[in-house]
Order: sequence, then structure tokens, then C-alpha cells
Amino acid sequence: MDAKTTEKVQEIVTKIQSDPALLKEFEASPAKTIEKVAGINIPDFLEPKIEQIVKEQIKNGGDTDPMDIIKKFL
Repeated sequence: MDAKTTEKVQEIVTKIQSDPALLKEFEASPAKTIEKVAGINIPDFLEPKIEQIVKEQIKNGGDTDPMDIIKKFL
């Protein structure tokens, strides 16, 4: 992952983690929240995979680094 992409991902993660309302929204609908915060459109075929991975992490206590999760898609 290039430096610009890493920086953008870190910015998104920080915004979500620092806002309790946004974090709750992210837990309910991860793909839509990422789209909203990043100002991007996630392809429809990726949304179910994002939802699955994020919800698994929440269920397991969220002990995985967000960057590791995102790298699965890049």
C-alpha cells in the first residue's frame, strides 16, 4: 500500500474511532460509513465482504489492527 493510501486509511480510521456516533453507525453499516467518511463509492460486490469482516472483528473484540483489515482488500 503506498504512503498516500495508508495516510487516507489512517485518516478514515481516526475519524470513525474519535466520533462515538460515527463508530456506532460504522458498527451497524461499515461499508456505508466508510463511503460517507471517505467520500468514495465502494463497489457493490465488495460491500458484503466488508460487512462480514468488520462484523467478525466486532464480534471477536476488535483486536485486529484496522490497517490489517483494510489490507485484505488491496
